[in-house]
Amino acid sequence: MAPGSGSRKKKASSSNVASGSGISCGETTIVSPTRIHNATIVWLHDIGMNDQDSATFVRKLNLPNVKWICPTAPTRPVTFLCGTQTTAWCDITGISENMEDDMVSFNSTAAFVVNLLKDEPGNVMIGVGGIGMGAAVALYSASATCYITGREQTIGRLRTIVGINGWLPAWRCFHRNPYLAPSVQILLTHGISDVIVPFQVGNRCFDTLRRAGFPVTFTPYEGDHHANVPQVINGVRMWLTMNLQL
Repeated sequence: MAPGSGSRKKKASSSNVASGSGISCGETTIVSPTRIHNATIVWLHDIGMNDQDSATFVRKLNLPNVKWICPTAPTRPVTFLCGTQTTAWCDITGISENMEDDMVSFNSTAAFVVNLLKDEPGNVMIGVGGIGMGAAVALYSASATCYITGREQTIGRLRTIVGINGWLPAWRCFHRNPYLAPSVQILLTHGISDVIVPFQVGNRCFDTLRRAGFPVTFTPYEGDHHANVPQVINGVRMWLTMNLQL
């Protein structure tokens, strides 16, 4: 899509079933760049949200050289919500440093995300980010257990990972994904009063990634799980502008 042409939506269909991912997602909104297309970032929403919530957030970042791909998670029962059906990238029983992650869903969602990026032009930088559960999926791409057969080159092109109020799946056995380029940059930001994903979980995520050798920036902010606040928006905008040289 040419610069300045706005957004478009892709209806849920076979085209939203990523090859090899085993999951079928809902609608996807693409927020097109309004200037020269320098970067493409897949942005993943939190539990119970959708593509429109993601699109609203990324538009506030006001990065005219970035194309945003905002998919909607599958609708599934979530144990933490007593089996309530809602949009979720994985199942969860609770969020803590001792939680058990739904690794089957994390792997299938990671494959879905990589497939969304595989056809981006070679001269365009690519990245992945998200909020809450979406941030956990984004951060999982840094893990050695995130292996998608035939997509090593796409993983190797990842330039940036952003996680807002998320967690690092399977952090106890974390090892760096060997296909990631040494230059990949990670931004973490977390509300110190977050009662949904406790701040100490975000801090543990930062410590684990730092020990694994990632250049990671951790920015706490005064607030809770709600990320749609000026401090977060301005911080993410400035960090992406600097690290992607937009």
